[in-house]
Amino acid sequence: MKRIFLFIAILFAACTALRAQSESDLGLWSSIHVNKGWSDAYAFARVEHRSYEQMSATDCWFALAGVGYKLTDWLKADLSCEHWELPSSGDASFHKAVACVNGTLKSGALAVSVREKYELKLDSLTGTMRTRLRAQYGFSACTPYVMYEFFNGFSGKGWVRSLHYFGTEIKVSKHSTVDLFYMYNLYPTGGATASCHVLGAGYVLSL
Repeated sequence: MKRIFLFIAILFAACTALRAQSESDLGLWSSIHVNKGWSDAYAFARVEHRSYEQMSATDCWFALAGVGYKLTDWLKADLSCEHWELPSSGDASFHKAVACVNGTLKSGALAVSVREKYELKLDSLTGTMRTRLRAQYGFSACTPYVMYEFFNGFSGKGWVRSLHYFGTEIKVSKHSTVDLFYMYNLYPTGGATASCHVLGAGYVLSL
């Protein structure tokens, strides 16, 4: 519990400092994720809310559900469907079909993974490929990690967004963890590059 309070204090201090940076936005991402496994197969569901404008407004929220299979000790794949609502874009909404492959190599407490995710917007039939690199080190009570994710929009768009994470997963009980992170979000807008600082908190339940 001391580690949880310490990390929350660090995030609060970061929040206070980042609010003073008027040139960049500040958002808060919060989520609940549930996993259920059966041998090598698994199912999952997630609900996430994201704010922006210095955490004063809702950027978007989404819900998803999916199934997956552990192909080998180091490789797994899954399929999911997502529903998105965007109050920040005139209450727009859309659906996505998502295919994901994740490979992980481990050496003791160190794990490095590569994830390739393809997202298809069913309403417009436009796709995005997301490549994510993650390195983590597991301790008994927590797992700190760094992560980088690159979005490719294809169709002449190329780079769409990149996310840079620093965080830790903290064990709360045998079946649940809390994920706390800071993320720096870069994305093109109006011919320039915009940025957003994000503080995140997620709860993960494994049934």
